[in-house]
Amino acid sequence: MVSLTKISEYVAQTAHIIGGVLELDVLIVDQSLLIVGDSDLASVSQNECIRKDSILAKVMLEKKYRILNSKNDNIGCLDCVQREHCVVEMIIGIPIFYNDKVVGSVGIIANTLMGKEKMIKNQDHYLKFIDRMIELIINKIKEEQAFEEISLLKKRMEVVLDSIDHFLILVSKEGEILQTNLNFKKIFKRKMPRNIKDILEEDITEMLLTSKSEIKYKEVKIDKKHDLILSSKPVILDNKDKGAILIFRTLKDIAVEMNELYTHSMGVEFEDLVGVSPQIQEVKERIKQISTSSSTVLIDGETGTGKEVIARLIHNTSKRSKEPFVAINCSAIPEDLMESELFGYEEGAFSGAKKGGKIGKFQLAEGGTIFLDEIGEMALHLQSKLLRVLQERQVTKIGGLESVEVDVRILAATNKKLENLVKQGRFREDLYYRLKVIPITSPPLRERKGDIKLLLDYFINYYSDKIEKEVNGISDDALEVLLSHSWNGNVRELRNVIEFAINMSNANLITLNALPKDLLNPYESQSEDLNIEFHTKQLLEKALKKYGDTTIAKEMAAKALGISVATLYRKMKEYNL
Repeated sequence: MVSLTKISEYVAQTAHIIGGVLELDVLIVDQSLLIVGDSDLASVSQNECIRKDSILAKVMLEKKYRILNSKNDNIGCLDCVQREHCVVEMIIGIPIFYNDKVVGSVGIIANTLMGKEKMIKNQDHYLKFIDRMIELIINKIKEEQAFEEISLLKKRMEVVLDSIDHFLILVSKEGEILQTNLNFKKIFKRKMPRNIKDILEEDITEMLLTSKSEIKYKEVKIDKKHDLILSSKPVILDNKDKGAILIFRTLKDIAVEMNELYTHSMGVEFEDLVGVSPQIQEVKERIKQISTSSSTVLIDGETGTGKEVIARLIHNTSKRSKEPFVAINCSAIPEDLMESELFGYEEGAFSGAKKGGKIGKFQLAEGGTIFLDEIGEMALHLQSKLLRVLQERQVTKIGGLESVEVDVRILAATNKKLENLVKQGRFREDLYYRLKVIPITSPPLRERKGDIKLLLDYFINYYSDKIEKEVNGISDDALEVLLSHSWNGNVRELRNVIEFAINMSNANLITLNALPKDLLNPYESQSEDLNIEFHTKQLLEKALKKYGDTTIAKEMAAKALGISVATLYRKMKEYNL
């Protein structure tokens, strides 16, 4: 809201100047009739107001100037108790407009007959002069408003910056630190640096101040002791470099964010490991026993038995539960990319390496847990590097010269018998024993058929809510089929069957009609599956023959087949291609 009281000091000085120039008394009031300016600076009392029936109040009400030549011309003067003692001979009242709204008024007052004659004689000149002075007041209001808006904008920016968890800095093109958020200030408790040259290495500073391009995920060291990940965005105005905003994040922040984006919910609890069979009870008891430990765990079990659920439960019940959980499937990533995924690489380490390099999964899991699923698929040369990490607790990036210490708990899982791979020379014996510090076996569903009914209830409740269908049970004949099924795909297969059945159900019970056909006609389905597998293998062979055996050729083959590169590699391994 616009008010003269916000610039009362300036208004008071203006009234004093007008009075001095015209050699007349001057009074300036705001829209609430409060006196904010008097030609006699010493005579203004705080919170003193004029009367509602005064001439200066009327000019604001009528929105035009008025001249009072006699006290008899104003009703307010006739009723005034000070009338007999009033020395005023003439008043010119002028409203003050701001954006077509009255914000106050100015009164020029003659207290003598000589002053009155002077006012009458120079009336036009006085009005013009007052108009000019009012312009100065209005400009001052605009200036004050602009200052308020800038101050408000600055305060809002501070609040926004302080609400962001990362470390933020605004810098000029010379590197001068213009503004930071509270998180960044906490790094420097005693003395804040003035320039980024004081906190970053010379090559990084040079890149920031000379490049007009964005920088993403560059590992830096602040104040020679804080390891952070830097991203920057230049501030360009009229095609000129005006500085940049720098965003620093911890490895932990990035790991947590990636985990939330690329893996399902971390909220795994003991209730999610469904079952009361002796096998499952043994797994639960083992997890409870190692809850205070950081020892390496090897989880073995068939595909679909819930090895990742066990891994997440181990993490969630450990002292590292608040730290990152980073999962990586060793069979889903091509062999030539696995090393960079695990350990990262420096900028320019090889052809095609991203600018700024890449952070490896081990660094992202700092303080937390890394889950290496399908560890039996890892290449031998990578097994030796993993063994070194287990022994020395250090990682070295591809193209890097320095090793970085890591505090990471390793959980590994496999659906193959690693001891057999050791005998075949496909898995290092020393790594096998390093991983098998605490072994846990995830039992197949056929060995704990007493848990099937519990799992059915669990998945029916889960998918009924998710799909928003009111299904709350299963018919006896459908239950008999599910209990007699072999469940080669284990819990994962059972989960998928229930999800399918709830989608297909037209009643509040899962019936035979809602079950997949391959459960009802297993032999026919098996024949169809064999036929599909045969044709799939043929298509893969043709694509690989057409495009070749290089990495780029495999990418082209995958694109032609409409599958991902990871799926292509998995199928090649599956069919021995």
